[in-house]
Amino acid sequence: MPRMVILDGNSLANRAFYALPPLTTADGRPTNVLHGFLTMLFRLEQEQHPDYWVVAFDKTKATVRIEQYAGYKAQRKETPEGLRPQFDYLKEILTELDVPMLELAGYEADDLIAAVTKQAETQGMEIQIYTGDRDALQLISAKTNIFLTKKGISEVECYDENALWERYQLRPYQIIDLKGLMGDTSDNIPGVPGVGEKTALKLLWEFETVEGVLANANKVSGKKLQSNLKDYTDQAILSKKLATMLTEVPLAFSIDDLVYRRPRATKVLPVLKKYDLKNVTRLWQERHKDDEESLRECPDELLLAWPERTLTEEGWLAQIEQWQAKKIPLTLACRYEGTGLQGGHWLEWGVATQGEAFTLKRAEISPGIVKVWLDLLGNEQVPKILVDSKTTALLLANEDTTLKGVTLDLSLASYLIQSARTKFAPLDLVKEYVHNQDVFVGAAEEASALAQVAPKFKEELELLGLSGLLHEIEEPLSLVLAQVERHGIAVDTEQLTAFGEGISLTLKQLEQDIYSLAEESFNINSPKQLGAILFEKLGLPTAKKTKTGYSTNAETLEELRLAHPIVEKILDYRQLNKLMSTYVNGLLAQVKDGRIHTTFQQTVTATGRLSSTEPNLQNIPIRLEQGRQLRKVFHPTEAGWVLLSADYSQIELRILAHYSQDPLLCESFALGQDVHTRTAAEVFGTSLEAVTPNMRRSAKAVNFGLVYGLTEFGLSRDLGIPRKESKFYIEQYFKRYSGVKRYLEEVVEQAKQEGQVRTLLNRLRRIPELFHPNRVQRNMGERIAMNTPVQGTAADIMKLAMINVAEGLKPFRAAMLLQVHDELLLQVAPEDLESVARMLIEEMENAFPLAVPMTVDCKVGPNWYEMQPFKPMD
Repeated sequence: MPRMVILDGNSLANRAFYALPPLTTADGRPTNVLHGFLTMLFRLEQEQHPDYWVVAFDKTKATVRIEQYAGYKAQRKETPEGLRPQFDYLKEILTELDVPMLELAGYEADDLIAAVTKQAETQGMEIQIYTGDRDALQLISAKTNIFLTKKGISEVECYDENALWERYQLRPYQIIDLKGLMGDTSDNIPGVPGVGEKTALKLLWEFETVEGVLANANKVSGKKLQSNLKDYTDQAILSKKLATMLTEVPLAFSIDDLVYRRPRATKVLPVLKKYDLKNVTRLWQERHKDDEESLRECPDELLLAWPERTLTEEGWLAQIEQWQAKKIPLTLACRYEGTGLQGGHWLEWGVATQGEAFTLKRAEISPGIVKVWLDLLGNEQVPKILVDSKTTALLLANEDTTLKGVTLDLSLASYLIQSARTKFAPLDLVKEYVHNQDVFVGAAEEASALAQVAPKFKEELELLGLSGLLHEIEEPLSLVLAQVERHGIAVDTEQLTAFGEGISLTLKQLEQDIYSLAEESFNINSPKQLGAILFEKLGLPTAKKTKTGYSTNAETLEELRLAHPIVEKILDYRQLNKLMSTYVNGLLAQVKDGRIHTTFQQTVTATGRLSSTEPNLQNIPIRLEQGRQLRKVFHPTEAGWVLLSADYSQIELRILAHYSQDPLLCESFALGQDVHTRTAAEVFGTSLEAVTPNMRRSAKAVNFGLVYGLTEFGLSRDLGIPRKESKFYIEQYFKRYSGVKRYLEEVVEQAKQEGQVRTLLNRLRRIPELFHPNRVQRNMGERIAMNTPVQGTAADIMKLAMINVAEGLKPFRAAMLLQVHDELLLQVAPEDLESVARMLIEEMENAFPLAVPMTVDCKVGPNWYEMQPFKPMD
């Protein structure tokens, strides 16, 4: 028996939109509906093998029913912004897939489904209808089954005549009677007031139809129900009519138009690629993996097997000389042991070039060939493509070789194209473009695969305008970071151990203070026990509850800081506990050769900022004096040298001034005023001299909170002031700094149109949260849109400065040790201090021109804590 599969396009698209997290294309277009709908479509294609199939869509409002009842679907909200364009995207893809579609102005997809079902049944077909709409249950017959979506659209529940009877004890034709009596809030069908599903079912079990119920209204128990049935007779009949799917529609179509046709790869793969549907592409290719003709049509989607050559010692010598002499571009893959920082060394190289692949195994070649090979890697004239140039540079540094000639770092390229990506292993990068790639057999196969996808990365970088950012900032920076990591910073372990003992004593004292305030001892680290003490025993206002009890996370406790003295003690206890476990014990475990070698990650944050791991030296908690004191243990690695720090002054506010061109903000920086004092004077309508420390504190909180989407609630919590007062501060700020207000509104509006934002140096961040159905997520998206251009530009400027400073340090006895947010930490020989400080300030302040001047504050000291302001002589 031929099988017809019918899909309710609007119903399934809506389900997919709300079920899946926000997903976007490279240029920010929403695609979660495409992922969900096509995944289901391909699964049905594979499992059901349809002979005929069709997707039915609503084209316009259901005017046929609105003419009968003006309130029909009147309560429906506007289609969400993130969903609306996806209908057009979906129809474009279905067209390329050769999937038939039906739509008709004035009629609903339901009516088209009913019309197709009627025709298919007359031709003896088996019909499967996939929808989220229970109205379709009226179409069930011996030949027609309804598959209702359950969770999202990944799970479906099959209804045939037996299943319907088990669920409702109704026949299919009675579904419209059920709706006639109980109505349908989703479609705004009124039904009979006071009749819900339970009552409606009882009435239909006794009297079969709406008409039967109305004719026997006097026999119904309950005076109110009897009265309603009599008073709303016409409304019940109308409701039944509205719920009835129309099997006759003015649309000429033939069942032959709906025949299943094998999709062609030449049409399908390009449109799936257009919408960055990588997982969907993988599913489609899996579905058609045995379809030789289909795969032959699209050879670009498969990697070629480059022949692998084996060479003798003499062969390697000649080959390396040829590559050097002709400056032939090479794509490299490395196998190594250990780590770049801890004496790691390479075991095997895969080399791919000009359609051939080679394997160079250390165990099989002489030291002479190793030397020649290392010379090649250090030859700037030979272009090289690889993954993770920083790790490669660290490995080569262990052999006194400097990596040179990198023309494309594929992991950094991938990160710039999609900053939210988390996996950058070679196989992950290849799968960006070749979805069915298996694990590489060896380094040569890996290199040849990378060589074949590299042009696709280059093309995408160019298309998105990211090539300059990659080649002028990220790639040069990776080699600078390799030097910084390799050098490390000295740590005094005896001092660190003593520091830890001091923290232990303070923790014990805090513990006793907390027990005293709670009037009992308990496990402070147990959220359950802590919640009971705070919210049950002490009666603090309950913020929120989790599945396991009261929430006692940092955000909750910060909001309660002023509610009871115990809260401040607990926050201090937690910070010191983290300081002890993460930093004191953590640092002691990671000291090697008297130094700490942190790892700087370039591909972790979506804003472009560097992150520090193993250990994280950027997040040492410095709110407490003990946290600041921890910096005492960090010293120069050379005896007699000093530490020199340089910190950008209010760089994010300066970037905000550049973006917004707000006259007051720009003037403050141009005149070298204290921007927080000036803001306080503007907000409170007073002179600069009359600004009090408290007023300045409030203004500072507003200034720094703006680009993070500061709310009156957030300011109220941060400053410990009433909401009314915080609202006043923000309103006054935006009255005086209208340019800032206008910029923040415009950047959010543009982000909503484009689905992304850029920094001044063109760094890209996509913001799918802007299209999320959840309001909290959308608000987060707006905050990201405000913050990323500012914070991302600050990150870009710092990276440019690091590259320039690293070059500027070469003539001096000095070294770069750390980068922490807006601060650079160097060590310098005392005799070079003046010159290095002048160079440092010059390079940082002029790294990138802004509409307002940038300023850098320097400090000098014997360790990272005892630092005094330092201004080099002109």
